[in-house]
Amino acid sequence: MENRKMLLPALLSITLVFSLILPVSVAGASAAVPRPDDRSISYLVVGSPSAAPAMALNTPQGNVTPMVAARGVQTVGLKSDGTVVAVGNNYYGQCNVGGWTSIVQVAVGYMHTVGLKSDGTVIAVGDNEYGQCDVGDWENITQVAAGWGHTVGLKSNGTVVAVGYNDYGQCNASNWIAITQVATGNGHTVGLKSDGTVVAVGWNSDGRCDVGNWTGITQITGGWGHTVGLKADGTVVAVGDNEYGQCDVGNWTNIVQVAASYYHTVGLKSDGTVVAVGYDDYGQCNVGGWGNITQVAAGEEHTVGLKSDGSVIAVGDNEDGQCNLSDWNLVLALPPSQKVQVGIKAGAWIKIAYKITGWPAGQPYPEWLKLEFLSVEGTIANVRVTMHMSDGTEQSDTTVPVDVVSGGEVPGLSGGIISANLTTGDSVYMSGFGNVTIKGETTRIYAGARRTVVYTSISQSIPYQGEVQLGYYWDKLTGVLVEASTTYGDITATCKATETNMWGTAPPAAGMPWWLWIIVAVVVVALALVVYRLKKRKTPTTPTPPTEGT
Repeated sequence: MENRKMLLPALLSITLVFSLILPVSVAGASAAVPRPDDRSISYLVVGSPSAAPAMALNTPQGNVTPMVAARGVQTVGLKSDGTVVAVGNNYYGQCNVGGWTSIVQVAVGYMHTVGLKSDGTVIAVGDNEYGQCDVGDWENITQVAAGWGHTVGLKSNGTVVAVGYNDYGQCNASNWIAITQVATGNGHTVGLKSDGTVVAVGWNSDGRCDVGNWTGITQITGGWGHTVGLKADGTVVAVGDNEYGQCDVGNWTNIVQVAASYYHTVGLKSDGTVVAVGYDDYGQCNVGGWGNITQVAAGEEHTVGLKSDGSVIAVGDNEDGQCNLSDWNLVLALPPSQKVQVGIKAGAWIKIAYKITGWPAGQPYPEWLKLEFLSVEGTIANVRVTMHMSDGTEQSDTTVPVDVVSGGEVPGLSGGIISANLTTGDSVYMSGFGNVTIKGETTRIYAGARRTVVYTSISQSIPYQGEVQLGYYWDKLTGVLVEASTTYGDITATCKATETNMWGTAPPAAGMPWWLWIIVAVVVVALALVVYRLKKRKTPTTPTPPTEGT
């Protein structure tokens, strides 16, 4: 039973959308999705400039998750159509990415740039003195990371490959298994395991590889001489060189993503704001006024933030133009069939009830989840999420920005909102799976009303763990999730909308067509005539009395 308790959280975090049934207070380490302490529900932000999240293979162009990456004195951006842009130092051609297509993740080394393609292969440009760009034969890769002179790839089976400078053994990771994310630094490589523990190889100057006692880690990143880990409760740990205070992250809370580079560390908070510590001579830590940020990256002496609208901002050293990003927008217009329509309105709310079977005894589970859309501006909705647990406790996030364009990841409920009025064949982006096709639409009763819904289903094979089956139903006119199900082994979880103010009660059954009414009328009249004649035959005739004289 104890192994089963640990397996569930790991499984849920790997699949991301399996967070449907994840009670945020369940014990156990998450391998990919941050979970909160008693402060709030986890904000499902994944990704790192040096080690971005694993991407689903065969993601078609047109709706790739945008991201930014930085390392040395260059900045790279991945657009939603799978193309890449770059600015900064280009001495070795590390910014020559203009012809790249079908890219789903990028990573930046100190003098080279790496791109993961949708088919699981990898390309690289820039300095190749140590063979760090020799990745042409890699396949089945789900995530890449780039260090000072080496490149690391995570394979779909949880193993790791590496090429490049190896004088400190930083490429000696071929025996690693059950890895869910890789990160790199200067002379060291770090791996996050599915059980939330961390491994590291390479140069251990200043203790940058002393991560053996870390547990409950959900994301890792490597700096020049330090390593940073994000914990499931939103706090952060760090080891290694701390000359400039780059490891002073012990008081950080509500963090959903971390990034590290030479001598500074950056943290993205659940409310879209950013914090930073470390070397600040170029103002690279001046991020206190940032807001609506969905991902951060750290370069040598600059910091980059991706905003929810697809624009990019940067502070710090700009000697090589690495901060010249004001004209970037990484979210491109979608094809006509995928035009985003925001169907939700400010003040709307919906309550979703859970039903779970096969859950481990003694572990609390969610009974219901309430989403309240406090405000809606453009494609951004500010959402308050309240989750009620079986032990009577409730966990609630304050306002959290959710972008319909980028997938509508609602805290605690992945795939919670999609564009309104999608139809069969349209595409929905879901974290961990890439583009998922709408398979059809139907009519069902939700929260007392008959609603037209669009639906999809997903089957995902998790290395070392088995098959996960998922089903999703969204209200067509609002784009809000109204039903979902997850099956893994003997565990089944479903959720369904039970209350809302978005629509009224169920309307009466639709009226019959006119021609059917005519048929009914004719039948009724015919029956009436038959009954009349039957009654007339059965009524006795009273004889007429004879008249007098006859």
